[in-house]
Amino acid sequence: MPRRREAVSEARRTVRRLLLRWGVGAEEAFEAELFAAELLANALGHALPGPGGEIGLQIAKGRRGVLVEVEDGGSEESSLFASFAAGAVDDGESEHGRGLLLVEELGRGRWGWRRLGNGHRSVWAYVVPAESRGAR
Repeated sequence: MPRRREAVSEARRTVRRLLLRWGVGAEEAFEAELFAAELLANALGHALPGPGGEIGLQIAKGRRGVLVEVEDGGSEESSLFASFAAGAVDDGESEHGRGLLLVEELGRGRWGWRRLGNGHRSVWAYVVPAESRGAR
């Protein structure tokens, strides 16, 4: 995705069309769209761009759900992830971290991040069909 504000709405439309073509249910498609938008917005606001100034977005459908993954050029985790991990979003004053809190709650903890060998960062969230949901 190009590194510009419109990328978030473009990503939502692209994800929606793709998931409709794949026959993914409405609730799961909505969550995948939301996850793509939140993860992409976080990358645009807090991370370095990847090669060519772009942020990568990958959507994959498996037997048990949909994977949404955003790859960026990396950054210091101290900005976004540290505030989320430390619970700073609970203070009512924090301007960052709520998107990840939303991903955490809707995704029932099925999200994470990793540093890639090239120094980039991948942040992912997994959507499972409603009938498969239960305890974590």
